[in-house]
Amino acid sequence: DLFRVLSFFMSSSDDDERSANVHPSEIAPSTSTSVSLSISDFVTVDTIGEGSYSDVREVFVANKPHERYALKIMDKSHIVRERKAKYVATERTLLATRLAGYPGVAKLCFTFQDTYSLYMGLELCPGGDLYWQLKRSEGGFMPESKVKFYIAETLHAVQYCHDRGVIHRDIKPENVLLDGEGHVKLCDFGSALDLKPEATSALALLAAHTSKTSQKDSKEKRNSSFVGTAEYCAPEILDAKDEATTAVDLWSIGIMTFQLLTGRVPFKGETEYLTMQAVLKGKYEYPAAGRVDVSSNAKDFIDRLLVQKPQKRLGFENSSSIRSHAFFGKIKDWSKLREATAPSVLHETGVNSDATVTDTDSDTDS
Repeated sequence: DLFRVLSFFMSSSDDDERSANVHPSEIAPSTSTSVSLSISDFVTVDTIGEGSYSDVREVFVANKPHERYALKIMDKSHIVRERKAKYVATERTLLATRLAGYPGVAKLCFTFQDTYSLYMGLELCPGGDLYWQLKRSEGGFMPESKVKFYIAETLHAVQYCHDRGVIHRDIKPENVLLDGEGHVKLCDFGSALDLKPEATSALALLAAHTSKTSQKDSKEKRNSSFVGTAEYCAPEILDAKDEATTAVDLWSIGIMTFQLLTGRVPFKGETEYLTMQAVLKGKYEYPAAGRVDVSSNAKDFIDRLLVQKPQKRLGFENSSSIRSHAFFGKIKDWSKLREATAPSVLHETGVNSDATVTDTDSDTDS
């Protein structure tokens, strides 16, 4: 039954349930993203990401090697078995509607399906993700000037999502991409919580099916159930005491800031369970001075985000308070962030890729 739901979802849009037989390059961001394509229309360059029920490939349209996309391929049977259909539907709908057109979110270009898989064609970001860049930075960590830039653009994108009723719930370096110019684009909204779900035809059918199989779940349980990645997950999600709020993304930004500056996450155990316990205890230490120098402003910024009580986190009650923190220094006009020159980056994908650079090679901007 869920196969029918998924097929209906992938072949419909919010205002047009017809498939458009057009070339990917002719598709502008809109609510209508389903097209008549098949996997045979693309040439795979490389696999650039792997997940539990999907992988992401760098592809180009046959005979057009310069026209490249990040093609997310999702296994239908796994989606059905693990009850992930709601997350897939939510991601597609958000990217095609409320988040479409914003430069800080990776653009959804087209969708299609076949018997076994669902496909989402996304814009290719040549800079790869921040984790890829971090591992190729000198010493395994980034200079504070570069971190400020990436965290500022990430924060701007996250707050844009929050203002539109979307909590990402899996903010981490792997989900922060860099475009060809080095600017940030959020990706992977497969764990996102939509606080303002729209009554689209596909989602209405999906909701009807879901309600039959999970009527015992309360709203609170659904909103605070564990999604995301343990190292970046807020404590209120792990102990399920509070509903997920925008504060969970603020916590993750604090974790990511710590990681980019030091080369490691603040909470890490030998197992996922022990990592979760470390998060719940909330105790962490900065590297010894000399190996990695973290400024007092950076420490204060991180410390005010890694607060156990979500309501006390910097930026939760007042979104402008986090932007005015001393960590961001001289940023005056946040609306013009993307007009600034981004730090130079290696290119993981694209025609002129630096993907052969090893983890020990340094970023010349460090």
